[in-house]
Amino acid sequence: MNKNASRASNFELLRIVAMLMIIAYHIIIHCVNVQLVNADSIERWQNGWFNQPMFFRQLLGVALMMPFGLIGNSLFIMISGYFLAEKEIDIFKTSKKLLTQLLFAAIVLVIASTHFISSGRYLLHTNTLFSYIRIQYFNKMSWFVGYYFIIIFVAYLGLNKFLASLDSKKYLGFMLAILTLSQLGWSGSLLDDLAGGLRTVVVGIFLFALGGYIKRFNPFERVRVYVLFLIIILTNVLIGLSYYNTTNGKIQAYFYSITDTTIEPAEYIQYIPKYENYSIVVIILGICIFELFRRIPMPSVKLINWIAAPTFMIYLLHDNGFSYSIWETNDWITLLYNDFSGFAVKLLTWAVMIFAFGLVAYYIYMLLLMFVVKCKWLFIKSK
Repeated sequence: MNKNASRASNFELLRIVAMLMIIAYHIIIHCVNVQLVNADSIERWQNGWFNQPMFFRQLLGVALMMPFGLIGNSLFIMISGYFLAEKEIDIFKTSKKLLTQLLFAAIVLVIASTHFISSGRYLLHTNTLFSYIRIQYFNKMSWFVGYYFIIIFVAYLGLNKFLASLDSKKYLGFMLAILTLSQLGWSGSLLDDLAGGLRTVVVGIFLFALGGYIKRFNPFERVRVYVLFLIIILTNVLIGLSYYNTTNGKIQAYFYSITDTTIEPAEYIQYIPKYENYSIVVIILGICIFELFRRIPMPSVKLINWIAAPTFMIYLLHDNGFSYSIWETNDWITLLYNDFSGFAVKLLTWAVMIFAFGLVAYYIYMLLLMFVVKCKWLFIKSK
């Protein structure tokens, strides 16, 4: 595979979209959802607008966004499988890249958090924030780093060779087998009982293998584009119906509970669905989006490739308690209640700003790396 093929701009564009989806999801799950249900946050902002037994269309919109981050995770794994499943993986290069970016991101967070504390900015996650001042906490950063590396390491240890030995039928059988193992309730629970997170790892192996299978056999070649869009729409309709049914069930249960005069009625708390990385909803949507972008006839565009390169660094810099604390300096709930479109625009704006910050940090990291390589004679004796 030549270098240009490995930097196909349709996939680089997909990386950018996936990263924006992940950032938006993290803002929702670690900030918006907290402000929605956390009593201390509601008291501080006086924004308990949704704390009443009613169905709100604004929250339906948020519910439809809840799979975003997990879809983004699956897209990154599938992209890696698409380009790496047929290659011999350089585990030294991969490990060095992960560790050096982890260290740089930890240093950036130390400096940034020190600045915010010294400036007197009020931040909610003070315990988490202070932990980022201590550089030894760099190995507790984004969980996705370990998840991604395990998949790549499994591929390096023998998965790639095993997949290369399979014909189309056996390859498909292997993928369906591990997907079934992860999706069935008892076997999936057994995986997590054996080791916490093992179910997610098995799905990650499936997604990596699927990326390679798509590259090698092009199984969706005869599927029309409108079918992919239709599957995405119908899946989101099911998400919406599920949320509607669950919310109305909770409302009915709440009204039933307050008829009992012996119990003081509790404040109504809204429900926002959460998904796992092994959710079939996440997998279906991820496959459809991946296939749609794979089909985009796009030449190699240097600007897109340049923007997409820092996605791993962006992941590291935004998925931490320090970032959550900054996001929580805004009252997201009042805006969501009054103007959903304004909320969506603000969410996208913040996602783009966070992406831009990570992009700048990444290219500073690259410059520092180049400087260290150029000046290594200052630190290491020549033979």
